Amino acid sequence: MNYDPLRPYDGETYHGMPAVKASHWDWTVSSYIFLAGLGGGAQALATIAHASDPARFGPMRRNARFLGTLGSSLGALLLIKDLKTPRRFHHMFRIFRPTSPMSFGTYILSKFGALSAFASLGELLPRIRPLRPLTEAAQMGAAVTGTGAATYTASLLSATSNPHWAATPRALGVKFAASSMALAAAALAMGERIAGRDRNARPLEAVAMLSTLVQFIAGLRAKKGRDDKGVGPAMKDSAQEKMLTTADTVLAGAVPLGLYMLSRGAGGHARGLALAASATVLVGGFLVRHATLYAGHEAARRPRAHLSLARPENLGGDDRG
Repeated sequence: MNYDPLRPYDGETYHGMPAVKASHWDWTVSSYIFLAGLGGGAQALATIAHASDPARFGPMRRNARFLGTLGSSLGALLLIKDLKTPRRFHHMFRIFRPTSPMSFGTYILSKFGALSAFASLGELLPRIRPLRPLTEAAQMGAAVTGTGAATYTASLLSATSNPHWAATPRALGVKFAASSMALAAAALAMGERIAGRDRNARPLEAVAMLSTLVQFIAGLRAKKGRDDKGVGPAMKDSAQEKMLTTADTVLAGAVPLGLYMLSRGAGGHARGLALAASATVLVGGFLVRHATLYAGHEAARRPRAHLSLARPENLGGDDRG
């Protein structure tokens, strides 16, 4: 069957009714995805930095431990609010299904939160020497599970029948992973700048800038993939799609990249520009997740978006294009 890939499905629909049901997820879920990415990325990044120079990056690891604990705790509360009752969250632990991103993610989040909290004890009770090797082991575990917490949410979205999220699973995964690392590096860099440790902040800002660039490219790749599969054209007049494009390319892309580059040659103004760039990364990272969620809601309401993706040539979710 030959067709123009840049045209959405233009055949019959069932009286214009949605082909799939839109998710009920709201700001609680987008906030959770943001906090999981920030906390998980911070634990992973700080563990690597501390291993290279414990004396220099000790305070940064402390901040990462608290970020991981705070992010996982608030994230769990947000998920419970989304589920409407704590019992539903509790019941998710009754089974373990590795093929289910939601089941797998529940265990990742719980392990990440517990390990981050235990590692934080090493900062709160530093004089208890027998506790040190245990908190060090917990830190390594938090770094591993934090990586999972920062990235599994892309798999969770892509595994649904939502045409916007399922169209480009690989690009969405790369975008969320890069964004999580950018968020973590930006938050930790702000902590170092505020504490007056500018020398420690610079490599973190370099990581944030590189990760933001990868996120920017992945966002463009995801948009091209949606266009190639007809989902993008079916959403061309959507305010939610336009909001996502703005968040991807401008608020979480061009603006922080420009500010970081300016800060590197700004002399006495470098500190202020670097702080502004890191703050923009945090704001942009949240907006990208929020816009991704709501663009998916709008796509589910448009039957031609789903039917475009459901064409035989587009099945498989391999991000062709």
